[in-house]
Amino acid sequence: MDAETKERLMTPGPPVEAPKVAPNLQLSALTRREENEVRDLRRQHAHARCADAMRYFSECSANYTIGVVWKCREHRDIMNECLRRVNTVEEMDRARSIIVDRRQKSIEEKLSQPRKL
Repeated sequence: MDAETKERLMTPGPPVEAPKVAPNLQLSALTRREENEVRDLRRQHAHARCADAMRYFSECSANYTIGVVWKCREHRDIMNECLRRVNTVEEMDRARSIIVDRRQKSIEEKLSQPRKL
């Protein structure tokens, strides 16, 4: 594999758009469930951005059983490098801002509905 193809596979796709977080909502004020949602959302975004590298590794690993450790080492390294480049603090903050935005919209929606007595 040439260096250009290798670098193309290791380079993640464009980041997911994230909403701007309102200054009155603190990112540290997430519940455990929301933190789990952040982790899952970040994982989904990373898999989407590194889909080519992951497909490259899975195509190799489909041909081997135990030998995948040795035969697909380069493929695995390319996939891991792409995931390493994607999983940054900025990406985690982006996922947090998406979850906080969802929570804020949910609160606003509940407040806009008339109260039932």
